[in-house]
Amino acid sequence: MADTKVVALIGVISDTHFQELLFKLPEQLARVWGPVDMILHAGDVGELSVLDQLGQIAPVVAVHGNDEPPTNKRDLPEQQLLMLAGARVLLWHSHYPDPVVEQANRKGQWGPKLDRLAARAREAGAQALIYGHTHVPALNFHGGVMLFNPGALASGTIFKRQSPQTVGRLRVLAGGAIQVEHLDLATGQVVEMAVPDPEENFDVLGERYQSWMIEPELVPLTSELRWIPYEDMRSVLQAIFPVYRRRFDGGLVSRQDLVEAVRDNQLVTENDREKVLAVLERR
Repeated sequence: MADTKVVALIGVISDTHFQELLFKLPEQLARVWGPVDMILHAGDVGELSVLDQLGQIAPVVAVHGNDEPPTNKRDLPEQQLLMLAGARVLLWHSHYPDPVVEQANRKGQWGPKLDRLAARAREAGAQALIYGHTHVPALNFHGGVMLFNPGALASGTIFKRQSPQTVGRLRVLAGGAIQVEHLDLATGQVVEMAVPDPEENFDVLGERYQSWMIEPELVPLTSELRWIPYEDMRSVLQAIFPVYRRRFDGGLVSRQDLVEAVRDNQLVTENDREKVLAVLERR
């Protein structure tokens, strides 16, 4: 009979986007996790101060994601191979480093995405891969590897809220076996999440965990705004973040909110301003 003694208990978190899309850690986080030996952060950290706060709960190991300040990409590794009480686990945000390639691979079926995750884990000789990036809480046994995404605390876009907010908890058993579960921060309970179907399109499941926080008439414009060939996309986002913050706890972002944010921000290049306003001011 397999030994079921728990030899390590680990909190798993991802996509905090701290101080851009999330402004404080949920107060109940430590209570929901319970006493953990370590915390793993799977990237898109945001301000590094969030790791300091998590470090008050337990020691933290983190990797960087794609949507990070440049210093985070310098100071945090892209991936981390961990030996946890007999289990070998790979921690990786799972994005493509090239932004153009990243955008090209965001849509499509889950199958190729899962294949890529499993292949990276096998290359490292890992029995499990913890990843983030998709903002979709998920558990798959695919290609001989356990693939676990704890979900996200922050939304993946300035136009939506993440719902529900989830984290993960990982148990390493004597002998190196691994058990994982998702925890809903609103209830503190273990929750069963839909398993990504390799044959299903990513958006079918991805949209389930996002709710719009902009006025309905603006929703069709978001795709146009996403695919604008920006000179400096991060400056445009920086201009809009204060609007998102004002509406974060309630209410909807209006067309006028966005127009004023972009029109009045001197960090936005003239070309980017013209392109964004051309979309927003079209009736």
